[in-house]
Amino acid sequence: MLEGVTVLDLSSVGPGPRCTWLLADLGADVVKIVAPTSAGRIEPAAYAYGAGRGTRRVEIDLRADPGSFLALCPEAAVVVESFRPGVADRLGVGYEAVKARKPDIVYAAITGYGQNDARADWAGHDLNYLGVGGYLAEQRNELPGATIADSAGGGMQAAISILAALVRGGGAYLDVSTTNGVLFLTALAVDAYLATGERSRLLTGGNACYDVYECGDGRAITVAAIDGKFFANLCRELGMEELAAHQYDETKQDDLRTKLRETFLTKSRDEWVKLLADKDTCVAPVLSIEEVAATFPTQDAGGFRQLAPVIAR
Repeated sequence: MLEGVTVLDLSSVGPGPRCTWLLADLGADVVKIVAPTSAGRIEPAAYAYGAGRGTRRVEIDLRADPGSFLALCPEAAVVVESFRPGVADRLGVGYEAVKARKPDIVYAAITGYGQNDARADWAGHDLNYLGVGGYLAEQRNELPGATIADSAGGGMQAAISILAALVRGGGAYLDVSTTNGVLFLTALAVDAYLATGERSRLLTGGNACYDVYECGDGRAITVAAIDGKFFANLCRELGMEELAAHQYDETKQDDLRTKLRETFLTKSRDEWVKLLADKDTCVAPVLSIEEVAATFPTQDAGGFRQLAPVIAR
């Protein structure tokens, strides 16, 4: 869908490579600008970003020779950078310098907190942005086990903004804050608090109908039967129809959770999935990374395996 769109990628780690990975999967020609010492070889961290799937690598020392980068800009539609605020300008590859070479460039500057936020100069990574954006508080301060801020908070938000700018045409400067992207992810909880003055308990284990349950073989299933009809279906399939009426009764949650926990311990995870998943119960397995790797499509990437593109093309 992005065939013919050239993207110059100045980012290294974090949300920037997540953004250009998505654009490459959509067909863009992504040219990754790398320092001379890393040209021609894939850094270990690159495996976390699809090992540069769908990208070309060009060696440029931005500190010594920003002009070589600027010379590439007239042929590009998009520039992506993830320096701290002000760094791109100091290097001579900021928006104004690029715009002088390509007036209709779409220039995405991805940072942790935004160009003008009070935290703009803070160093940070995924976990920091999840903390500031409220996500960790909703997860009881537990490590998420995935780069949620970098991927969904910054990378995807940047890609969406770039696509919108390309549709509009005329060029744009995009100030993409990864933390603002995290706010989008936690908006349900924040908006509920702003509207009612109370914190919603549904997504944080307050209701038995929305939780993770261990099964008899030590593996687990997810239950997300937040709709009355789905919870009624689950209770019926479990032979506990009488529980359906108490789905959101706060005084009954401990009892509901205990009964569900005890029931799910009587069979293995896969037995429960076979019995419940296709019965409109909102039940699904918790898959290990090994199972995910064996379940979803993969592709060869020059001597190693990686997930195949997972977005629509």
